[in-house]
Amino acid sequence: MAQEKSRYKPREKARKKPSEASDRIPVAEAPPQNPLEALEEKSEEKPYRYGKEQAKAPVLLIGILLILILVIGGGLLISLGQMQGHEEPPTPLPNKTNQTNVTTNMTNVTLCDDQCIYARAVSTQNLSDCQLISGGGLQQDCYYQLSQMFIDACKALTDDSRKKPCITSFAVAQKDITLCDLITAGRDECRLAVDPCINAEDRALCLAILDNNAALCGSNSICLLNYSLTWRNATACGLITEATVSKACYSAIKLTDKCAELPALAERDYCYQLYATYSNDYTVCTQISAGSDYAVDCYSYFAAMRDDLSICDIFSLNERWDCYTHYALATGDLDGCRSVDPLATTHRFNCVFEYAKQYGNVAACDVIEQMSSRDTCYQGTTIYSNQNLNWTYCKDVLNFDWRNKCFTEAAKLYDNVSLCDYTQDGYADEACRIAYEANKTG
Repeated sequence: MAQEKSRYKPREKARKKPSEASDRIPVAEAPPQNPLEALEEKSEEKPYRYGKEQAKAPVLLIGILLILILVIGGGLLISLGQMQGHEEPPTPLPNKTNQTNVTTNMTNVTLCDDQCIYARAVSTQNLSDCQLISGGGLQQDCYYQLSQMFIDACKALTDDSRKKPCITSFAVAQKDITLCDLITAGRDECRLAVDPCINAEDRALCLAILDNNAALCGSNSICLLNYSLTWRNATACGLITEATVSKACYSAIKLTDKCAELPALAERDYCYQLYATYSNDYTVCTQISAGSDYAVDCYSYFAAMRDDLSICDIFSLNERWDCYTHYALATGDLDGCRSVDPLATTHRFNCVFEYAKQYGNVAACDVIEQMSSRDTCYQGTTIYSNQNLNWTYCKDVLNFDWRNKCFTEAAKLYDNVSLCDYTQDGYADEACRIAYEANKTG
């Protein structure tokens, strides 16, 4: 125990020197790992109270402070950089291609001229921009560029060559015929494009053929027949109520004889005539019974259609004259009447008289050889049946009196006194004018 006390005495002496203690920085000592190590450290006491590792502590603190300053400063710099990275980019100055007007609190500055507005209107398909153009050809060009998209652009066009197809296109697309009233030139063509059947004599037939819809004919047999033949639709033939026409229609389309199924001879003959006509095959006429009027009608139809009078030569005598007559009336070719044997006076007269009335050709009466029959023809066609009288044929009349009479009746019919000038003597001219005035007052 005495030794232990002597070992601790130097420490007590050290504590009595306040000046030395005040010069040192108090640092907590680490506890010894075990009592033996602690005793050894005390026994090996050196002039300095603290070891070398303890002397390095202030340096470490300074280093740590510097590192903290660097870390914090770097963090601040990074934060500032990120804030600058999120700043909005500077607003670009407006240019003439994407701005019309820039309004400030000072003034309204125009930055886009007509060419610029035109380019923008076309690129953005903005019709309202066209209205901003100061007018003239450039504005019309702008409307034209957008006319396929906007009906209002079409309406704004002033050039008919541009406006007509544009309006017509919209009218057809919208099925609105009233749009055609927006144009003057080409209005009828526009209406016809919208409604192809607008001027059709048989509108129902026109629509049925146009839409390929037999129902649009209703119960109209003629409409159903023409629809069936146009579209080669034998099924539609069955909608025709007249059995003869229905079977002829089916036979012509299918080239199959359905006429033979009809019970009566007259029905079959008529069916064959129609069958031949619908199929455009005059050999079918041979199916008609000999001596039938349907046979004459059948052959004369093809003689006229093919402008071939020799087709009538299949007949003999009266039937041939009848065929010639049908040919003349159907074609307007007077050679049909001239081909009738002069000895067949009745047939020749009938052919010429009917021809003269139908075509208003009084001079045709000269084909008749018998004078009395010819005068009857003159009289009938000039006075009694003159609704078709054509005064241009009057000069060809062989009979002098009937030639002047022809001009006189024409002056009355056409209410044209100047036709009296074509008469060939003073007496006839005066008589023509008197008759004209009498007709006016009477």
